[in-house]
Amino acid sequence: MHEEYYSFEKTPDIHYYEFFSIGPKGNIRKVIQFQQINIEENVYNLGFGDFDPSTKEISDLTTTNNLDTKKVLTTVARAVLDFIHKHPQVIVMAKGSTASRTRLYQMGIAEFWEDIQEIFEVKAYYKDRWESFERGKNYDAFFIFKK
Repeated sequence: MHEEYYSFEKTPDIHYYEFFSIGPKGNIRKVIQFQQINIEENVYNLGFGDFDPSTKEISDLTTTNNLDTKKVLTTVARAVLDFIHKHPQVIVMAKGSTASRTRLYQMGIAEFWEDIQEIFEVKAYYKDRWESFERGKNYDAFFIFKK
């Protein structure tokens, strides 16, 4: 994965990453957070969105349109790589807050599939069951873990 990405700051103890999207809409603070949702299976949800300075909350419904989608997605992928590298036994679940956001995750996985499949196993949720990821299907969620 040799695409351009933003550098990020991280707070390891709370699995929190942040960076700034830079474009025509200005510098937008983005946050990635991994939250454990299943202790027995060590599953962490990938949370991602814009930081709202007025509410001090993360919005996963905001559409920034800062003309840097690929760079932002590559940055999220780099954070996932970093998180799994530091915690090799985890399973990361990625599901967008909307169908179109889940589709963005899917497009990112498909674009970097050659690199991803060498290191990770990707399971995808399709028609009420989990299966190995394939390009060309519209999935509802993803599990990513180290091979």
